Amino acid sequence: MSDVVDIAGEAGLVPVSFKTGRAHAPRLSEPYVPGRRHPRFWTEAELDVIREWYPKGGVVACAARLPQHHSGKAGIYQRAAQLGLHAPRERGGGEKSPIVPPSDIDDILRREYAAQDGRRRGAIDAIADRLGLPRWWVTKRATKLGLTMAHKKEPPWTAAETALMSEVPLHDPEKAARIFREHGFARSPTAIVCRAKRLNLSRRFSEGLSAHQAAEILGFDSKTMGTYLIAGDCRATKRDDQRLPQQGGSRWVIAPADLRRFVLDHLDRIDLRKVDKVAFVGLIAGETEPPATPAAALPAPREKPDGATVVITVDGLGDIAVPARVLGRHARTCRNYSRGE
Repeated sequence: MSDVVDIAGEAGLVPVSFKTGRAHAPRLSEPYVPGRRHPRFWTEAELDVIREWYPKGGVVACAARLPQHHSGKAGIYQRAAQLGLHAPRERGGGEKSPIVPPSDIDDILRREYAAQDGRRRGAIDAIADRLGLPRWWVTKRATKLGLTMAHKKEPPWTAAETALMSEVPLHDPEKAARIFREHGFARSPTAIVCRAKRLNLSRRFSEGLSAHQAAEILGFDSKTMGTYLIAGDCRATKRDDQRLPQQGGSRWVIAPADLRRFVLDHLDRIDLRKVDKVAFVGLIAGETEPPATPAAALPAPREKPDGATVVITVDGLGDIAVPARVLGRHARTCRNYSRGE
């Protein structure tokens, strides 16, 4: 083994680490401890309480002797059914008390329902508590009287708001809502997302290319492209997506112009047999723009004559004539297009 190390040292080989430089951050989840169980699991002591007290006093007797996280009625009922236990039954349901509403209950309900706006939760419960009546009785009486509680809907979208939808970053609803507030429009992130769906607007990130998209264009592996980005060979920025270091950090954003400069500066690293020919030629031609915001369908390709060519101007290389059949339907998107004779 020592001979191998000496040979490697004489050859000038340097050990390489494939670990990405990333600051240490605490883990998000709790570390695993062998033998420790989560409190949601029932223990034998808790099951013994149910075995002893459920046949005697039912759910009430068990809930008084169990911890808070296992004192719910549904959980006690389910565990007792699994153990085959039965609670004592009382015939008759106890003493019944008649419901005596006020003589002017109909007028009171009309006034109370008219005063509610429908946005506050528990409005019917509050009315029932003030009147000293069961909620089901109040609801049933209001149904017979034809009373309803008006619910306020969001105001209609204006033309200015609809026009602003095409200008905000729909991939980040929180940021889009902040921009709306800066323009004087109070729209929540959920409202903006719903409006984008109704207008058939794409919510994809359109401010640049991701590392995966750039790797597909150049025929690289995603790891290889990430290595070039970390080393600074290709200029890129980070998205403001609030991703934690434990999640791999924020994603890369590569401008088409920066990716084009990387191609021209490091052309020897690119295998032209592996590139996406349509996207690669569009990138070199300067036509690789972020996708348009409206999610409109692309037109059907037209038949072009065999002699049609596309003239592409490349920095340092001059004009290059590329057959239109290589670009397919993307040929008409280039600036210099000439139809063959």
